[in-house]
Formats: sequence, C-alpha cells, structure tokens
Amino acid sequence: MKKITFLLIISLSFFAFNGCADDEEVINYVSFESTSYKFGVELDGSSSNDIKIYATKTTGADRTYNISVVTDMSSADPASYEVQSSVTIPANSNVGMFTVKISDLNIGENGETLVLKIEEQEGLFTGEKIVLNVKQVCPLNEVILDIKFDDWPEETGWELLDSDGNVIDSADFGSYAGETEFSKAFCLQDGTYTFTIYDAYGDGTNYYKLSYNGTILVEGGAFGSSETTIFDVSM
Repeated sequence: MKKITFLLIISLSFFAFNGCADDEEVINYVSFESTSYKFGVELDGSSSNDIKIYATKTTGADRTYNISVVTDMSSADPASYEVQSSVTIPANSNVGMFTVKISDLNIGENGETLVLKIEEQEGLFTGEKIVLNVKQVCPLNEVILDIKFDDWPEETGWELLDSDGNVIDSADFGSYAGETEFSKAFCLQDGTYTFTIYDAYGDGTNYYKLSYNGTILVEGGAFGSSETTIFDVSM
C-alpha cells in the first residue's frame, strides 16, 4: 500500500511540472524581473536601462501589456524620467523588455524612487510592482564622508577645499541638530583637497571617516576642536 501511494505522488508531481496539462491550465501570469532595481544616473547627464518582464505562458502571437508609474509611491521628479507606456512579449517567447530613461534632475543625496506596475487585464494575473532605486553615479573620483555624532550633533561642522582654497562643500555648526549620523559622497576631479572637521565644544564627535576607492583616508572622533586631512585623488 505504501509503494502504491509513493508511485501516485511521483506521477502527480511529474504531471504538474512537465506540462502534461494543456496550455489552458497554465495560469496567465506576468511579472517584472524583480521587485527592486538599482538605477544609476550619470552626474549631470542621463542613463537608460532595459527592464524585463516574464510570462508563464508562451503563445504563437505577440502580447502587449501596459506599464504605468505609481506616482503616489514615487519620489522622482516627473520631468526626470521617460517610461515606455507598454511592453510587448514576442510570439513564441515568454520574455519582454522595455526601456526607462532617467535624467539627473532633482535627485537628492539619498536618491529617489520610481515605482512601476503592470496594468491589469481580464484574465491576467500580475506580479508585484518594481521599485527603481535611483542614485547619481560619479564618473570621476568619489570620496565618501561618514559621521556618527555624539550627543551634541549641533556642535559638528566641516568643510572641503580644493587646491586653490575654494570651498567645494561645507556644513556650519547647528546643521545636524537632532541627527545621529550623516553620509555624503563627493564627486571630485583629479587633484589635491583639504578636508577639515570641527567641533564647537572642542571634544570632537563620536566617529567620522573619510574614504576613497575603499581606502580610509582618515578616521577618528576625539580630535579636539578640529582635524585637517590633505589628500590626493586621481582616476
């Protein structure tokens, strides 16, 4: 009796996974290639990426599905992106592809999101939305500043200067009131730079790090009133 039951289970499994049922019994399901996608946008430029969709069925005719932006879940500037309104899966295939183009327009330091969905159709089951995580990509030298503040983040300030003493970026005392940590990426031309971190009270902060190409240029915390680091970067 046990042997018969075992053989029956094997037979049912083979039937389910090897398409012994005709095409009408396959669920008509279409989904994006993933639910999350890293989308890098060139600094002061634009980037295009192809996004795939997959279907459970393969048919002898082209199939077209509408794509739309979920605006209330997206933070990207509507003027920054171009999304194809539809995607076609060719005949005798179960894969389609559409293009998304995004420009470097109002992309914040922490990036933006663009959420897309496949529009519903009668008799069609659709997968989850896809979230495009949009970030600027530095084509030059990327130097990253990370700060973990002590109990008085408002006492911290810093500045980054180029070789001619021009201020590239800075933060005044009081900029980080109520914050616990901060991170910023600088996109720098080849050259020599000077970074200085300050503490208004004179006892430093919890921890800070300046890194380039995975190498730590300087790290510390108990630097007193200020600490200065001079560094070079080149591609």
